[in-house]
Amino acid sequence: MRLILLNNYSSSEKTEVTLQSLGKSTGQKIELVDYRTPSLYEKIMDKSPDLLFLSGSSHMLTRPENQRNFEPETRIIKDAEFPILGICYGHQLIGKTFGARLSDLGRMCRGFERVKILGTHPLFDDLPNEIRVPESHRQALASVPMGFDCLGESASSKVEIMVHKSRPVYGFQFHPERADEDHPDGRVLIQNVLKLALEA
Repeated sequence: MRLILLNNYSSSEKTEVTLQSLGKSTGQKIELVDYRTPSLYEKIMDKSPDLLFLSGSSHMLTRPENQRNFEPETRIIKDAEFPILGICYGHQLIGKTFGARLSDLGRMCRGFERVKILGTHPLFDDLPNEIRVPESHRQALASVPMGFDCLGESASSKVEIMVHKSRPVYGFQFHPERADEDHPDGRVLIQNVLKLALEA
């Protein structure tokens, strides 16, 4: 499989940790592309990966300058026919692209949180009705974007998991790649996304 991580972090340390964590979770080699790459839209669309990961970020999407800086990524989200998984900031960017509202929680949500599954979907194969996954965010989607189903919620976020109704586009507010041996649910989710990407 050709897997690409579209990195939204400015910190090289966070970028490397995310790349290593996703590599471990997928068991695959992952190509890294930075959001500041010139001609980003053309490069990603030409590569046409089997799965594109949109990483988290320390940026706040409610700031107008960030909406401008991430405009090429927004175009990719709109136009791509290949599977996409947005993680944390990537999830919010997908939501914003499809018309969702964002809210500031007024605090950082950190640590493992319980997420309630709200429906049936192949994403949740081999998972219980409530999962525990790592969170690290201050903002969250306040509404479900147009064309998506919300399939997971938590105490901190109404839209923890979303799936597009007709395209292979997925969003997780949490960080599944940070799963550990005591909390493996995030790793199972990533494996299920890989299976769905192969079928897309």
